[in-house]
Amino acid sequence: MPHPYAPNFTVITNWKAKGFACSKVCSYCNWRQSPLLPHGLQSNEAILSFIRQCTKSFITISGGGDPLYRLEENFPALRHLCDLIHGEGFRVRIITREVGQLHRLTGLADYVSLSLDADVLRWGTGKLENWETGILETAQEPNFHRGAGNLEFWETGKLASYEGPDLEFSLVLPPLPMPDLLRLKPQYAALRQQLGTRLVLRENFNSIFPFDPEAMSFGHKGIVVVPKSVCLNSRYLATIDCTGHEIVQDHAPLASYLMNHSSVYLFGGFVKHIIAPAVHLDYADIDVIAIDADVIEKLGSTYGYRFTEQSNKGDYPRYFQGKSTKAGKPIQLLLMNSHEDARNFIFNAQYDIDRVGYHQGLIIDPLMNLQEIKKAITLKQARLLNGPRQLDLFHPQRMRIEQKHKAKLLAKGFTIAA
Repeated sequence: MPHPYAPNFTVITNWKAKGFACSKVCSYCNWRQSPLLPHGLQSNEAILSFIRQCTKSFITISGGGDPLYRLEENFPALRHLCDLIHGEGFRVRIITREVGQLHRLTGLADYVSLSLDADVLRWGTGKLENWETGILETAQEPNFHRGAGNLEFWETGKLASYEGPDLEFSLVLPPLPMPDLLRLKPQYAALRQQLGTRLVLRENFNSIFPFDPEAMSFGHKGIVVVPKSVCLNSRYLATIDCTGHEIVQDHAPLASYLMNHSSVYLFGGFVKHIIAPAVHLDYADIDVIAIDADVIEKLGSTYGYRFTEQSNKGDYPRYFQGKSTKAGKPIQLLLMNSHEDARNFIFNAQYDIDRVGYHQGLIIDPLMNLQEIKKAITLKQARLLNGPRQLDLFHPQRMRIEQKHKAKLLAKGFTIAA
């Protein structure tokens, strides 16, 4: 009998020879930055060697690129992979978000996990979840309905049904603190009731907040809560045979290291996420000021970052760009000589909402009010500060950088007042 606590085995797919084979709409996706993303189908030898190590009864096929992406042209490759797995006596489990292709999996997959990303839920319910406020809104019964053993779904505007594989729906939780997630539990329960089958709630790899799977539990098997530790301890066939810890960055310990280090200052979108995570759910990168070069070494040795210096010889401060060897957020790092310089850099930003940082706790320009800044960040209201600024610590192209920053704020829904 398969051992119930043995790790899952997952074959990562990406049918394209170059690039990323999916619709690229999932905000939580880490794979797009992964250097381990395969290109094209792995060899039979690599697949068979990998799956023969599994002690469970099934093998998962997942992205990478979505396994059902452009299925018309990629169907032979998917079928070949399924045949290899079935030929070794394993069942096939496929993770996908391609709702319109589910009918093609009859006889191919034994289990299907349908990812309910924002646009998939909108496609099924006519109402997009409002992650801006951290509240899940559903206006009507979803068009995903399980009845009499059949899954019914809308395809090209017509109701279709099929005798398909065992189906579950999965949803990646927003990267919120536990109190905010617990407030969403009744809405997840209602969603599961509407879907009519098992719902899997997955902890977000991008979350920097502690997660309590027991508190998030619903007390029955209709809703399954999966902490990211399960995925991090699983085995994957990417370009190499590796574990989740080797593939993807767990941002919680990284954030803890940066937030508690005495020589690190954080600023920018990451700090806005700390202050108002339900409004500022995502951050493109992590802006760091380090007073000690050992921080760069530690980020490399422990968290897999490789830094490239962007500044010229003799420039101050020194600018570095860090990319993880795992799939994770990039780091923009400034190396400075003193805590005073770090604070001056943050406290001379062009907008009030940017004059707050994090150094073992929130820090703010002494001339400003922390509660007012928190409110402005939460309401997405930025105010241009026209007084004199100390600019000698900024990049020579600071004006161009600030114009780009303004455009990004406007794109994120901020209003800017002079």
